[in-house]
Amino acid sequence: MTDKKEINKKGSLGSGVAAFFSSLKLTIFLLITLALVSIIGTVIPQNMLRDDYLKVYKESTYATLKAVGFLDMYHSWWFVLILALLTINLIACSWKHFPRTWRFFSHPTRLLDKTLEKASVPALVWRRSWKVMPDDPANLLPRLEGLWSGNWQWSKKEGVNGSEFHYVAEKGRWSRLGVYFVHLSILVIFAGGIIGSLFGIKGFANIPEGEKVTSFYTYGDQRTLVELGFSVECRDFAVEFYESGGPKEYSSDLIIYDNGKPVKEKIIEVNHPISYKGFTFYQSSYGSYGGIVDLELNFRDTGLVLPLKLEVGRPLRLPENWGWIEVLKFEENYMRMGPSVMVLRDPGKGVKPYQFWVFLRFPKFGEENGKTSEFCTFKNIEQLFYTGLQVNKDPGVWVVWIGCIMMILGLYIAFFMSHRRLWLRLAYDADNPKRLQLVLVGNANKNQPSFELEFKEWAEKIKTWD
Repeated sequence: MTDKKEINKKGSLGSGVAAFFSSLKLTIFLLITLALVSIIGTVIPQNMLRDDYLKVYKESTYATLKAVGFLDMYHSWWFVLILALLTINLIACSWKHFPRTWRFFSHPTRLLDKTLEKASVPALVWRRSWKVMPDDPANLLPRLEGLWSGNWQWSKKEGVNGSEFHYVAEKGRWSRLGVYFVHLSILVIFAGGIIGSLFGIKGFANIPEGEKVTSFYTYGDQRTLVELGFSVECRDFAVEFYESGGPKEYSSDLIIYDNGKPVKEKIIEVNHPISYKGFTFYQSSYGSYGGIVDLELNFRDTGLVLPLKLEVGRPLRLPENWGWIEVLKFEENYMRMGPSVMVLRDPGKGVKPYQFWVFLRFPKFGEENGKTSEFCTFKNIEQLFYTGLQVNKDPGVWVVWIGCIMMILGLYIAFFMSHRRLWLRLAYDADNPKRLQLVLVGNANKNQPSFELEFKEWAEKIKTWD
């Protein structure tokens, strides 16, 4: 008795676990959870530096977000757990319903009996009186094949009133597996995502114009140097600005060298990357790291104008004991006033050094500011840029693409193809034993209205048979 109770407990426990993992409620819960955390992963930038996060969040908020894994969400254990649970749920649901679907393949319905006839949709059941039993039942097959180009088969059965002949044909039996093909495609996509999460690499590389890189750094505080195995050169960088000073569009002319030889080149823009040996380079940002600035230094007391060419970040000693001058930095749109440079001026002779901004669009700005004995006019800048590239290596991307193609095929099969069947029975009429009764029954698991119209056409054609 004890053994039976233990067996029943184990059986009920196993059934409960199976019911839990195959539950539709679990599917809905996991999908909603996955959608919510994906939104969080979109709102909260991923894999940034600690200092960048502290510009937006407090120290305590940053610590909390990092502890729960929201700063590197797609590599967190709980995100992988959600995908694993959804995978198990999908497999359990498929396993639960598959035996019923498999019966259509392993035990197809060959006979049109009274039970099937009564269970069929009335619009897909048609009867008529038949004159005589055909000498050879196979002689009826060519007519049926002309009626509906299915693979017709016939069989004989002894009925209550004598011999009965049954004919059956079907199309699209495999369409019933379309939903399972979709399930399989989702599993393949999940597998590709997990492969990319575990073995993929994401990072960045900043390449000044005319220079090459052979490595890049991963994102996040724990930056890791990754060697490419080849080199990437930024031959040229181009940027266009709006009248307001904001960037309109920008692009990089890249060349990839392998073993010192150019193997690939492309002008990349946002959403138009270049790929080589599994690495994909996206245009993500840009910046300036200096340039040659044309300035005019104007002395108010003498009216002297001194033209200068200054490299950003490099001080220049002036002649005649006039001290030093340096362009500290360049801004493309400082305070929305357009291109600007910050100048450090050290006149010497015991005068305290001072800084001031000079604006390309407002050449009179310095002259109208009479606080200093000299002012600068910003004439031009030959700016030097670097291109900011996002570097991705995702070994699971092709698995994901295969899964997407499988899903498209599965959805097409599941929604646009149907399993259609026709049965025909010839049997002696119980009310008139000297005559036969012909019964035609149809069935379609999808798009039944269209199938009913075809069924009526077939019935009208049978009426014309001798």
